[in-house]
Amino acid sequence: MPYLTDLAGVARKTSLEVIEVPGWETRGRGEMSDVRAVVCHHTATLNRTADMPSLDTLVDGRPDLTGPLAHFGLSRSGKVYVIAAGRCNHAGTVRDPSWGNSHAIGIEAEATGTDATWPEVQLAAFAQLCRVLIDHFGLSASAVLGHKEVADPPGRKIDPNFDMPAFRARINALSGTANPPALAPAAALSSSPTVPVSPTLPVSPALPPAPASDSSWPSWLPSLPWFEGESSGPVPVTAPRSVEHDVLPAYLSGQALNVRRHLTALRDFRRDEFGGQPARPSEGHVQAVNALLATLRGPLNTLVERLDRAADAAQTNPSPHRIGLALDLKTQAHDLVRATERVWDFYFELFGQRQSAFGDWLDACDRITLDCYQHVFMHLGNERSIPAPPPFCYMRTGFSPATFRRGIPLRRLGRQLNPFPLVQLPYHRLVNPWTIGAILHEVSHNLQNELQLEQAVPASIRHRLRAAGVPVAISNIWTRWNREIFGDMVGCLLGGEAFVSSLMDVIGRAPAQAFGYTSRSVHPTPYLRTFLSCELLRRMGFPERAAEFSRAWSELYPVPRESMLPPKLLSTARTAIPAVVEAVCYTPFKGLGGKSLRQVIFFEPRHQAMIEEAGVRLAKGVDPGVVPERFLIGAVRSALDQHRAEPDRLMRNFYTQLARR
Repeated sequence: MPYLTDLAGVARKTSLEVIEVPGWETRGRGEMSDVRAVVCHHTATLNRTADMPSLDTLVDGRPDLTGPLAHFGLSRSGKVYVIAAGRCNHAGTVRDPSWGNSHAIGIEAEATGTDATWPEVQLAAFAQLCRVLIDHFGLSASAVLGHKEVADPPGRKIDPNFDMPAFRARINALSGTANPPALAPAAALSSSPTVPVSPTLPVSPALPPAPASDSSWPSWLPSLPWFEGESSGPVPVTAPRSVEHDVLPAYLSGQALNVRRHLTALRDFRRDEFGGQPARPSEGHVQAVNALLATLRGPLNTLVERLDRAADAAQTNPSPHRIGLALDLKTQAHDLVRATERVWDFYFELFGQRQSAFGDWLDACDRITLDCYQHVFMHLGNERSIPAPPPFCYMRTGFSPATFRRGIPLRRLGRQLNPFPLVQLPYHRLVNPWTIGAILHEVSHNLQNELQLEQAVPASIRHRLRAAGVPVAISNIWTRWNREIFGDMVGCLLGGEAFVSSLMDVIGRAPAQAFGYTSRSVHPTPYLRTFLSCELLRRMGFPERAAEFSRAWSELYPVPRESMLPPKLLSTARTAIPAVVEAVCYTPFKGLGGKSLRQVIFFEPRHQAMIEEAGVRLAKGVDPGVVPERFLIGAVRSALDQHRAEPDRLMRNFYTQLARR
């Protein structure tokens, strides 16, 4: 199917104001295959007042997603912007290919996504546009779908935040109305009340259409007024005014105002705006983010004040120098406010996940991370308070978990310091909770920093290996791997044999990857990582299980005749592995109050017995007993391995029991 160059004509079958954005007929990411669905979105804009503030983003895209992002934009006052005729990046990953970008028309309606009500004029326009589209392409109302209905995994998206079945019923009610009654112009409707999100209310009575305008305003730009409520009646006609005396001062005075309003919109977060459920972010997390935002606003406020003064000076004496200074300051302020917005957006998305279907799952993971912190800090050899706020878990699609440590500059935050640990978990691991032993590994990365062990651990590894006679070049390799080794060792101490099973899930891939080696990588060769954990498990009092894991791993990965691994790395592994375990787990550290990790973190055979008993109870759906949250990972793993219940039942019971704590 070629580009859909008839979209503007289709939209004009409604009585809505249709605005064609220049270049829309050739804009797209390639041709559409066909049209099988209409997917409805909301923009989640931060601006609560402007009519269509997201238009430029829908046309040009975002830094992380190339435009166009929709075929149509729908303003708060019901105007339709025709943006693109080709394929658009709007649907993302979907559960059915027929709902994907190649087959679906995307409509982005301007809305915050957090307000409980939508303007009735906008909902009525939304329904009209969908009606003419499905009529034109021979579809039924069932082909009109919300992004939240098509997104994969389910629950990944919440837009649009109104009742889609009721919205489809509204579209069906328009059947046969090729040209529905006219909606009121934006100016006349600026004071009309908003209505509840449910779009089942009748369409407001039609008002007389607006008279044709003889303005020379370009047809593709938003018609004035740009803000709802700016005008409550017709704009009086006045005599033409001198552009020389009016336009430049108005332009200059508006620049600081625009930036300041943009900044004001990036307000502090409130905990209650993310719901009342236990999964919402804690007050500590919200306060930490607000403190970060405050540090960003300080320089920006100063810059906006400079822009104010420069704009005033340029109005008084519009010399090229003064005008140039005002424009330079405007650019600097605009760039800085956009950088602040990226930080705001990042945490808005993270906190917003707690309102999704996965909120309880993420809250369960938070409880596990907090349990790990509590256990470690309660058994240190010196008195220390637990750092706050605790780690915060969030979901991302992808293969591997990850973490971002407290106090580390993050690129996604514009190199600002991360205010609390973040633990990123792939969706497929949350679905299979017996594989999320990775949480223990990611928490350990944060603990290494919190306990000031980032230099002591590599020094200990280097010292032990040299004492064991391992060549310097090979010692340097193991030392470079210290962070990942520390994560595996502490994960094993916290979770026992369930952690080793989970580790094998993560690193068990094709032989070429298992034996992979990169000279500068900080990740140990997967083949060697499992043997490290088996050696620690043996020393923890589980020699039989350690031997079973080692045999299984050796059967999965027999040593190849040819490998990318340095020959001496393999030949000295039997000496190096025990030395590394001794260096990390059985060496006293100042950061631990003179204790070793093994003395701080307790896991013994009696704990494994507790885990297995909890697994039996978990399979039955009853209280697993007074066991640490982190032990429930081993409990659900034990229940799965012994086929005590169906996987779905085990998954539900795992999250249910954690939610009750």
